[in-house]
Amino acid sequence: MLEELHVKNIGGITTASLKLQGNFTAVTGESGAGKSSLVRALELLAGKRAQVSYLRVGEALGEVEGAFLADHIPSLPEELQPQEGVWVVKRVVTSEGRSKSYIQGHVVPLNVLSRAMTHFMHVQSQFSQLDLLDENNQLDLLDSYGGVKLLQKKMALADIFHKAVEMERKIQDLYRKRKRVEERYNGAVELIQLLKELNPSLSSEYEWENELRIVKEAISRREELESILIVLEGGMASSGLEGELENISLQLKSVLDSSNEDIERTSQSVLMALQQLIRQIRELISSKTSLEELKRRHEELESKLGGLRKCKRIARVSTMEELVEYYTAAEREISWLSESLAEIETLKEKLNKLKKDVSQHALDLRSLRTEIAKQLEETVNSHLRDLGMESTRLTVYIEEMKKVRANGAETVSFMIETDNNLPAPISKVASGGELSRILLALQMALPEEVLPKLLVVDEVEAGLGGKAALLTGLKLKELSTKCQIILITHEATIASLADQHFRVTKEGEESYVKELNDEERVQEIARMLSGTSEIREAIAHAMQLLNLRKKDDE
Repeated sequence: MLEELHVKNIGGITTASLKLQGNFTAVTGESGAGKSSLVRALELLAGKRAQVSYLRVGEALGEVEGAFLADHIPSLPEELQPQEGVWVVKRVVTSEGRSKSYIQGHVVPLNVLSRAMTHFMHVQSQFSQLDLLDENNQLDLLDSYGGVKLLQKKMALADIFHKAVEMERKIQDLYRKRKRVEERYNGAVELIQLLKELNPSLSSEYEWENELRIVKEAISRREELESILIVLEGGMASSGLEGELENISLQLKSVLDSSNEDIERTSQSVLMALQQLIRQIRELISSKTSLEELKRRHEELESKLGGLRKCKRIARVSTMEELVEYYTAAEREISWLSESLAEIETLKEKLNKLKKDVSQHALDLRSLRTEIAKQLEETVNSHLRDLGMESTRLTVYIEEMKKVRANGAETVSFMIETDNNLPAPISKVASGGELSRILLALQMALPEEVLPKLLVVDEVEAGLGGKAALLTGLKLKELSTKCQIILITHEATIASLADQHFRVTKEGEESYVKELNDEERVQEIARMLSGTSEIREAIAHAMQLLNLRKKDDE
């Protein structure tokens, strides 16, 4: 519970210190006195985002500090835990609109404070009943009433639902990856086969191109030698230079006489030299690789280089290093493509099982919600009768959804039924005062463990009066046995039921907060009843209300 509250430069309050006693505290004062400043301070303490308008005009800093009695607070590290049963929270607001949050003297992010305060403190304004109009809030209220059992069912569904979603996402990711791999490695099967046949190294392209150049040159030389031989020896169409020279030698022999033997010997020498040249050329040719083999090797090299160029086109790369890298990845990815089909089928089987489990968990949760809804209706309607709403009944409608979500497969709607009307949504039939009492009845129905430790109630009795206000006050008094309540109110009958009473007054532009003693409390209740504390009948009525509270406490 909140034991002490210290406020400095918030709204109209320059400084205020409240020491709280009892579980039900009333805060009263005339309209405009500054009660809202106290509410703003409590909102800051609860972790609400700060606004410059919260700060007192002309001041550079505003502060709110609260000391709570507490044991252990979930989700907080050890250094932020209560010490000797005391937990201190502080907010500082600057004129620049910035704020700092402190827990046990340590600066913490606002979200840490807000998270810690979620189930510790709640500020409920006169507009909080509008939350009842939101179906998501209605579902949460029903689930809160279900307690630990329903929470476990809900968590079990959420867990298996998220597993199914994750499994489905994984399958879709695999399909997307398969598409990317297929697009990236389109034609890779042919490439892999071709590269396996070529078996190239990083230097193969250079080596093959160099060898091809050498082979081309060898072929060219061989063809030139063959051409020279044809010129020298002749062929099918001609006798060649050798034949011509033989004919010339014979002609010379027949033409010349014995005195010209030198010419004859010279012609014979020339012929023999030519024949020697032909033999040498033939020996040279025979000692080298044959032209057919050279041409065959030329074709092989052209084919290999053509294969490499084709592989590069398929891989869309320009170097052998890139091609080898692509080949390595392609071989791995093509293998993965084959394996992934089996993996997808396995995941699909698991997903189908998960979906069946999700459906079963959703049905179990719906069944439990239906059971809890009936119990909630009975409890809330009992409280509504106590609040003077005998002809009003709450009905919880559970409508099935076709699609399962993490929190179930149904929507929850709170409907109001009266003696003369069919059930209709709360927003259609309930007035502001009725909404306040319905919200209070729901809070009364909730288990103590889900209620906040401190509930700040800001004028939720607006729109009520007479018996309805008194009955609402009695229910708030009863609710204070489950959690601490700070009530900001204009209703005298409700304020008279409180264990402790503070009054907010205003002098000039400054608001003051003062705890009232018994005599001052009589005066304040009388003022609330009649507008002034001077009327004897009002004072007598105030004393009577306060005496009734004392008798009830006894």
